[in-house]
Formats: sequence, structure tokens, C-alpha cells
Amino acid sequence: MVAVLLALLISLVATPSRFTREGMIAAGDRESLVPLIRFGSPVPTESQTLTCADLVRDGSQNLFAEEIEASLEDLRNDPSVEPVRLWWAGLNAPDPAPFLVKLETIPPETPYRDEFMGDLEFKRANHKTALRHYLSAAERFPDSLYSRRSAVFLSRFEEDSGLLRKLLNDASFRGAFEANDLLSYFTYLRDYPALARSVLATEWQGMRSPYVIPAVFTAAIWFFILLAFGEQTRGRIATALIAFLLGMVSASLTLFAVMIQEDLFGFIFHEGDTPLGQFIYFLSGVALREESLKLLCFLPLAILLRRKSSPLEMLLFAGMTGLGFAFQENLAYFEAGAGTFTAWIRLLTANVLHFSLTGVAGYYLWRMLARGFRGWEEFLVSYLAVVFAHAIYNAIISMPSLAAYAPLNPILVAVIAYQYFDPLRDQMEKAGMHRRFSPLGIFVLGSVVLACTVLVSSAFSQPFRFALGAFVSTVGAMIPLAFAFISRFRDL
Repeated sequence: MVAVLLALLISLVATPSRFTREGMIAAGDRESLVPLIRFGSPVPTESQTLTCADLVRDGSQNLFAEEIEASLEDLRNDPSVEPVRLWWAGLNAPDPAPFLVKLETIPPETPYRDEFMGDLEFKRANHKTALRHYLSAAERFPDSLYSRRSAVFLSRFEEDSGLLRKLLNDASFRGAFEANDLLSYFTYLRDYPALARSVLATEWQGMRSPYVIPAVFTAAIWFFILLAFGEQTRGRIATALIAFLLGMVSASLTLFAVMIQEDLFGFIFHEGDTPLGQFIYFLSGVALREESLKLLCFLPLAILLRRKSSPLEMLLFAGMTGLGFAFQENLAYFEAGAGTFTAWIRLLTANVLHFSLTGVAGYYLWRMLARGFRGWEEFLVSYLAVVFAHAIYNAIISMPSLAAYAPLNPILVAVIAYQYFDPLRDQMEKAGMHRRFSPLGIFVLGSVVLACTVLVSSAFSQPFRFALGAFVSTVGAMIPLAFAFISRFRDL
């Protein structure tokens, strides 16, 4: 109730025009018109990672066409807006050639002139000519990041690897991109050292984003729940943190593998494939890749502790490796789902899936190592079961033919979680339980704080009725899964 009242108050205080088209454009501002015309978005051009590939080529299809026309009419006596007017008219015309001729007569040092000509040539599919204009804009205007991004994109589109390599060797062109946008270019060039650096830069960029806050919070909930199953000694906590960091490393390795597997070799999900082909992608692509790399990063810890740790500790440490992977993966999901309840959903689903699957497979890996590779068949069966369960989870979410079974995914997560928590309960250290935090208390309070925080924060970016509706529907859908965990923690 407190969160609902706070969200309502925030929504009332927020300026209503924020949620209207009129409130998203500063009429009479040329700088706000450029991204609005180019991308159909009011966000400043130079803060984006967009290129000419994202250009709205037909002005009549722009959602803000009426507002653009009104603003241009307001600025009809401003000569500096003439290039914008010609550009807009060219985008609306079946053939922009006449407007290109008029833009050609404008002095080359005029801001946006070369960019606009590049856009109109790109609309005409004259990619080489468009590339020449973007390169000219980049040379004349050091702050034109859009022209640099578009030049790099077109050099890749034209499969001119020599020019692409030359441009990316230039710091001013590399600096026009976010780190994650460079991944596909370095993959195409097969520049693996540069790809590895871009992967690390991408991960570091995620760690500096505001989305690290919900990622840390969701990870902390499960981190302390898992630690509550045993005595929380300094050595155990330190090892758990090391396992968590190894899981983060596995996420970086996974991103590198994704670029090689999908961008270079084209092993990706296709909606037109047969259901069997799609499932094979999730099985031998996503699931096999992620589970193998998580175990690979857990392996050094399992070898080091093969004769020193108890089954409880190895269940915990293997689970922490999976949790570290989920933490790193969450950063991208939270950014993509900004203003939604993605954080709370993943708290109950993806986070649990990763630490449970890695916890089970990692435990059997440790047992095999501790017994001198005796019992390898147990590890093999558990590993294959983990990969298959992971593939089923992803397939139900993503395959159109299995969309009707999507409501069953929380049940699948609960079943997988029980395979991890049941042996964890059996190995739980009873001594000193009264001095440890309750797993049930951590789960309930953490879930409530997370869900309500998302509700309050979402009121800043959307009307109250939408924020509350999403809160009610999302929490309602996840309540059965939440109670599945509560039933496992109730008597601890």
C-alpha cells in the first residue's frame, strides 16, 4: 500500500505532457527536429547508437509527422532550418533527387548538410554515394557521431573489410559507438583480440550503468539465502564470492562465444525453421554453450577444493557460480526492460534456473573429481539433464509452436529448483541456525522490496494506471512460483 501511494503521488506530480506527443518535442528547436525526423524519436541524436539503418525513410510513416510539419512552419523564416526542410521534403518524396540537387547548392560547411545528403542517398539505395557523404560529414564535423556510425555500418554492409578495418583503427570512429555495438564488426573482421577487448568493455559498461543496482539487489537476495544453509564463516563467504566472480567470467566468455557462434557461423534462431530445428538451436546452442562455460569456470574451484570441502559447500559454491552468471546476464535484460518488472520476474525465474542447474551439475563434477573420476557416469547424466532442462526452458519462452505452454514455465523452474534445494536442505548445517538469517525472511522481504521499488520507479516513466496494472498482473502471475519457494523455506 505504501508503494502504491508513493507511485500515485509521483504520477500526480509528474508533468502530464511527458506522456503525450506534444510533450516530447520542443517546438522551434532544430536540434530536437533532427532525431525526430531521422528516427521518429525525440532523443538527441548523438546520445544514440543508431545508424542510417534505423532511418525512417518515408516521412509520412513518421509518428511525429504532424508535429514536425508544425515546427517547420513555425521556423519558416529561419534560414538555418532550410537544410532540414529540404531533407524532410526529400524523405517524403517518391524520388528525393530534386532535393539532393538543392542540398548540393548549400555551402559544405553547413551543419548536417552532408549527413542529410547521405540519408537521402541511402533512401535511394545508393549506398556507395551515401557512404561518401557520411565520410565527408565525419571529416568536416568532429562531433558528428551519427555520420561516423553510418560510415562504419555501410562499409560493413558493402563488405568492404579494408575500409571497415581502417575506420575502426581510427579512435574517433570507434568512440562513436558503445562497446557492445562494436562486437559484430570485430567478429566480421575476425579480429579476436579486439573482440575480446570489446566484450570486456561491454561488461564494464554494464557495471557502470544504473541497472547494476537492481542486478546487485536480486543477486544479493539469493546470495544470502544460499549462505543461510550453513555457518557463515569468513572463508566460506570469501570462497562464495570467488565462485560468484567465476560465474561473471563465464558470462563474458559466453558473450564471446555468442558472437563467434551466431554472428560468424550464423547459428541463430529462425522463426521459419521447423520446431525440431528451433529446439536444436536452444539445445546445442544456448543451453550447451552456457552450461558448459559455467562448469568450465567452476572447474578450477572444484579441483582446488576436491578434498577439502563438504557436499554442502560444493552445492553452495557451484550455485554461486550460476548466480554470478545470472547477475551479469541480468544487466542487459534490465536495461532492455527498463521501467518494467523484469527484475522481479528474473529474481524468481532466470536467477533460480542458473544457480540451480549449475549447482546440480557442479556438485556432481566435484564428486567425480573427489573420487578420482569414479562416478563419471553420474556427472554425465546430470550434465546432459541440466542442458536438456535449460533448453526446454528457453524453448517454451521463445518457440511459437510452444507458446501455448508458456504458463507452465514457472512450474518447470520450480521443479528444477527443487532438484537443487532438496539436497541442499538434506546437507543443511543445523548447528547455529538460530544465529543465521531466515531464508524465508530474506526471500519474502527481498521480493517485496524489489517489486515495490520497481512499482514506484516505473511511475516516473509511465502513467500510474499502466504502472499499477503491470504490477498487479506481473505479481499475480508469479505468486504461484513465489509460494513454491516459500514452501521450501518455511520450516528452515
